[in-house]
Amino acid sequence: MQSSIPRYRQILRKELPDHYFKPDCQNLLWLIPHSLVLGVGIWLLTTHFTWWVGILCTLAIGHTFGCMGFLAHEISHGGGIKSLKLRHFLAGLLFSPFGIGAFLWSEWHNSTHHSHTQSAEFDPDRLFTLDEYKNSAFMQKIFGITPKLRSFIIFSFFSMMMTQHNLTMLLMYVKKSDMTGADKARLWAQFLIPKILWIGGTLFFGWQVLVFGYLIPLLIGNSIVIGYISTNHFLNPLADHDDVLASSLSVTWPKWLGWVDSLHNYFGAHVAHHLFPNAPTRYTRKIDKKIAELWPDRYHEMHIGKALQLLWETPWIYANDGKTLEDPKSGQISPTLGHGLENEIAPKSSAPKPEPALAEK
Repeated sequence: MQSSIPRYRQILRKELPDHYFKPDCQNLLWLIPHSLVLGVGIWLLTTHFTWWVGILCTLAIGHTFGCMGFLAHEISHGGGIKSLKLRHFLAGLLFSPFGIGAFLWSEWHNSTHHSHTQSAEFDPDRLFTLDEYKNSAFMQKIFGITPKLRSFIIFSFFSMMMTQHNLTMLLMYVKKSDMTGADKARLWAQFLIPKILWIGGTLFFGWQVLVFGYLIPLLIGNSIVIGYISTNHFLNPLADHDDVLASSLSVTWPKWLGWVDSLHNYFGAHVAHHLFPNAPTRYTRKIDKKIAELWPDRYHEMHIGKALQLLWETPWIYANDGKTLEDPKSGQISPTLGHGLENEIAPKSSAPKPEPALAEK
């Protein structure tokens, strides 16, 4: 691998059309079908409830919760809406089932995660380090069981992980010394008010609406969102530099499921997203394609099913080198992307490698 980091953003802007990077509100149209699914689902649960209706509605609403989260993510980055107040309002509305406040998300995700992706010291969304394992009795118990049972427990926890991590971030940020009293009040309000409204509002229409219209769908929404988030970074090494291609993975769907990719706002095109967070997501797959053409030895992409399989088989703790994942009990060592794990992926396309000038620092 080349020692210098290419000037990815400057090169790509010259290679791709300008409109790939300009504000675009088209994805806001997804607000219409998402609202219809929620409205029809709650109406059916209220007026025509049966167990079969409950199951179908909870699956539809749960998937919509996940889709709303992906749309909120795009809105919060400001690719289509200039007004910060409107951006926060819409992002908070769409994030509301999870209780994720727009102010917290902006601080935690937009500022910290994007600025320090895969940093052992600063990224709040990375996997655990060996030192953190040694200081956690809970993690030591988890790694004391068989790997298959451990993976089953971790994957089962996907259904609560986004909600749990949000609460962890909330508690961390309200304790930060640079947060004013008004900031802390906003953090708590943006968490508590949506939760009260969702729980109280669905319960008002009946217990079945609370259970099948909010609680179980929230578990489904969590699983969908974490299914992406875990694959986007957890197979990459820790990083102490600004090589975006080393710290992110793009995951794909089969062509016949392209409609799912669209519904999920192309959240799987994560390498392009980390290079251009403000770019409209409907262009991120095309940006990824160009990245793969220019830097095939640096760009990482795989089918989402394969990525989840590797996560199932991989210990979730970084060894001291930051380039391998280690099971501290069994001693199992697993490589990360860029350090051997890419050999597990199907061969990439035979796109020509870039001219030397494209890879210059």
